[in-house]
Amino acid sequence: MKKKKSLSAPLTVRQCANIKSKKHPDAQCPFTASDGDFCFRHTKNPHRFQENIPLERKLSNKENKSIQTIQRFWKKHICFLRRKRQGPSCQYPELSDNATDIVTLDSVQFIPLLYRWSYADSKKHIWIFDIRSLSMLYSQENNKILMNPYTREPFPLSEHERFQKRCTQLRAHKYCLMHTNDLDLTEDQLWHQTLLDVTMKYDSLGYHISLDWFTKLSSVDHYLFYYELWELWNFKLNLAVSLKDKVVPRWNQESCLLFKWLPTQIKNKRDVKWWQKNLLEVLNRFVSAPLKEHKTLGALYGMTAFALISPRVREHYTWLVDQGDN
Repeated sequence: MKKKKSLSAPLTVRQCANIKSKKHPDAQCPFTASDGDFCFRHTKNPHRFQENIPLERKLSNKENKSIQTIQRFWKKHICFLRRKRQGPSCQYPELSDNATDIVTLDSVQFIPLLYRWSYADSKKHIWIFDIRSLSMLYSQENNKILMNPYTREPFPLSEHERFQKRCTQLRAHKYCLMHTNDLDLTEDQLWHQTLLDVTMKYDSLGYHISLDWFTKLSSVDHYLFYYELWELWNFKLNLAVSLKDKVVPRWNQESCLLFKWLPTQIKNKRDVKWWQKNLLEVLNRFVSAPLKEHKTLGALYGMTAFALISPRVREHYTWLVDQGDN
């Protein structure tokens, strides 16, 4: 009789390299490695498991020196290879222009060395990412163009290829390329993730938005932004109610009003976080229609208001100001 083939799938990620526990240092942790070589239980305070392999004899001084020479060579060579694979600031993340990771908001100093990936853009600015974050953002790009999430500039082709090659290497060695959900995100991280989601919606509709265009607005800027959105929607564009219903469904229903307040009611609000949260909600509503043609119109309205109050947006989209003035 023929033996039945096993239906179990091959292991696609690494086993945690930690000891099982302090009580069982002679056994390896049985869980899957989700953060480099370790599982989420052991990533903060790892104690790598090592099998005891007894030496048959003691090494001579000459042999020890030879081993040390080889180790020094490989240490230098590995640094060279790491820089080639992971970019100019993988060893020294403090050289990068960004201080935190784009998704987790953790300091770049705390990105595991294995997952650091950096590059220098056309202006010689150095950017560093947790490659898991970059991989996640890339997977959400409809046109599969790798964009710098800080500047919204496309990566050079050579860097795009290096990024893909690094991802392939990590997958080949069974490293996980996703962030694990074992830790709850903070309120700031959740808001930042929402900001990324909304800007990527506009990006997919043809409007590349640099994150700091929004995050560096003052409370007065936010008020003016809200006011211009309200003016465009209600008066300047002379939009028919039927079109409004298509661009922002249920925009006028009491339970989910597009504009919850008249501009005069919130003119004196000074809490920037309050403004960020509520404005982002309005901008998201503008690109939430079922059909792409209506999402595109909503994105046009949102970006027109943005250009009217932000010099940096106007530099990139000068034609939007004419749209808003007509």
